[in-house]
Amino acid sequence: MEKKMAKLDPSSSIPGIIVEESARLDRIITDFLDFAKPKIADLRPCCLEDIIEKNIAFLSSSDAHKDIKIIRQYQGDLPNILGDPAMLYQAFLNIFLNAFQAMDQARGSITIATWHEPGFVHAGFSDTGPGIDEDMLKKIWTPFFTTKEMGTGLGLGIIKNIIQAHHGEISITNAEPCGTRVDIRLPEAPQNIGE
Repeated sequence: MEKKMAKLDPSSSIPGIIVEESARLDRIITDFLDFAKPKIADLRPCCLEDIIEKNIAFLSSSDAHKDIKIIRQYQGDLPNILGDPAMLYQAFLNIFLNAFQAMDQARGSITIATWHEPGFVHAGFSDTGPGIDEDMLKKIWTPFFTTKEMGTGLGLGIIKNIIQAHHGEISITNAEPCGTRVDIRLPEAPQNIGE
């Protein structure tokens, strides 16, 4: 339709608007389906830091985030987790994108820390954005609650569903002196799996 309209009326912006709105509706429907659909994780031993590195490699290829500094504070030599790499990749990508949006594409940084405690592997994501108002912090897990003009209010719920499908835990707090911190705790893989 865009091509036909370009020949008939090159000045018309209607086809572009229709395409843009169709893409927006597609994102909304995808969010609804991702939120409503029960998450069944294909669990297998995998390295948490490797999954995070794939996110960073993907995001580094975009000029949109070039002014955001990524700081790694990896423990290294972490035990494997029992996870679904594709699902965790999506959850971490959403966390990164939320952080980028909070910093409004301005200069800032995201610090990723990993560490281990007996039976669990942790990942912490801290940004240097403005943080979250305390009243809003109480509502962030509520489906459809959003502060974004174009948001569905399901993004954090989708992340939480993915982490819970891994028998893990997630929390979001304000970081000091500023910004937001997302902490994830996932069970480590039993030693005899995958050997």
